[in-house]
Amino acid sequence: IATMPTGGYGAVKGRTAMGTTMSKETEKEPVKHAAPVDKVYSKMATEAAEYQCAIDAFLMPNGHVDVASLGHLCRVTGGSLYRYYNFNTTLDFAQLHNDLRWNVTRPQGLEAVMRVRASAGLGVADYGGFYCKRTPTDVDLPALDCDKAISVDLRYEEKLNDGQDAFVQCALLYTTTHGERRIRVHTLALPVSSVLGNVFRASDLEAQTCDMIRKASAKLLTGSCSLQGAKDAALRTTVDTLHAYRKFCASNNSTGQLILPEGLKVLPLYCLALHKSDGLRSDSSADDRAEWLLRGVSCTASSAVPSIYPRHFPVHVLADGEDGDVPAYPPLPATTWLSAEKLEQDGAYLLEDGREMFLWVGRATSRESLRETFGVEHVDALQASHTVLPRLDTKSNKSLNAFVDTLRRMRCSYMRLRVLRRGDPHENAFYRRLVEDRSPAGMSYVEFLCHVHRLIQNKFQ
Repeated sequence: IATMPTGGYGAVKGRTAMGTTMSKETEKEPVKHAAPVDKVYSKMATEAAEYQCAIDAFLMPNGHVDVASLGHLCRVTGGSLYRYYNFNTTLDFAQLHNDLRWNVTRPQGLEAVMRVRASAGLGVADYGGFYCKRTPTDVDLPALDCDKAISVDLRYEEKLNDGQDAFVQCALLYTTTHGERRIRVHTLALPVSSVLGNVFRASDLEAQTCDMIRKASAKLLTGSCSLQGAKDAALRTTVDTLHAYRKFCASNNSTGQLILPEGLKVLPLYCLALHKSDGLRSDSSADDRAEWLLRGVSCTASSAVPSIYPRHFPVHVLADGEDGDVPAYPPLPATTWLSAEKLEQDGAYLLEDGREMFLWVGRATSRESLRETFGVEHVDALQASHTVLPRLDTKSNKSLNAFVDTLRRMRCSYMRLRVLRRGDPHENAFYRRLVEDRSPAGMSYVEFLCHVHRLIQNKFQ
């Protein structure tokens, strides 16, 4: 799909203006354009799920196409959404080709039915993700693949005995791509403890971050929640978590100190990054927001953190292998903070969020380095609109290509690469991901940390 579906069944009318961004004043209003434009899309998706049909959408627009409505078809049927904004054949064909291939060859199940059970004292409260639920107990999945996850919220129904185990079991009936009908059962034993310190010692930062992202995305996709409401809910979860640790596990310290649990030290940072993500920013377009939210509501624990806090590598320090050989799997350099203060004008930095990569090149980069790495004589020859990373017979170019290939192997997505120079017209896409700096989207990390500390102190008063 490359244009707005304005004719025929499911025609979208009256939402073309929603391609513009929101203002700060409208952050407290419900984000109505995050939900499908018409009930016809919900009806269409439910009917497709009843016939065990999964819908995959490949969007290559140059403008607004109402991703919220089209993506709902994928969400209910267990399909996948791919969007290539401002599609450029030279830059984006490799990603489209790899996405098409992976969409067919990846591990996946069809015509699936899933049920989660829990032992006495626990019950299933709700599910989250890409699925169709027609009965209170079962989840219908016309397709289930390795790139998505289904979340399950449990509720306490009666007191659990300290020192014993609680059990959660997931049963999945599905058909393989070879036509075999199978049942897969996973049973998880969870130790029950009345000591809160044990819970914090076993805390999983990625899982808690994933839960925050999924809940914020699910709320906004209903069309009845505001951006500010989603931000406040994530902040409240963070503050309540850290306050509980401070009150029950570190009460001997002064209340003037900010005490963070070892496993959740960067939870405030990830909360700030969520606030500045495309899904919760007021200056994001409607389609950018809808795409991010649809990915967020089905994200896995491993893909959740990079989606809000990308990895940032200084690639001008990439090392060659022994005897000058470039290894196929080079060691990854240490990441740097997501702050413009860490950018050196004579260096190059690669940022990846699991979906796309940005290679930022400083204006003071030497001509020799530009020639050996990109095959150009001047930094102004690098343009995000048409520059691709070439494959040259030089050590620095081979090292950079091997590094990029390694990152792509680590992700399920091919991840397109945009080469940017300092001052490039498309540079804003790179800078808006530097979440530790103060920006129109919110505070700096230091300011936000102080804000969280004040909120924790207020709860003690």
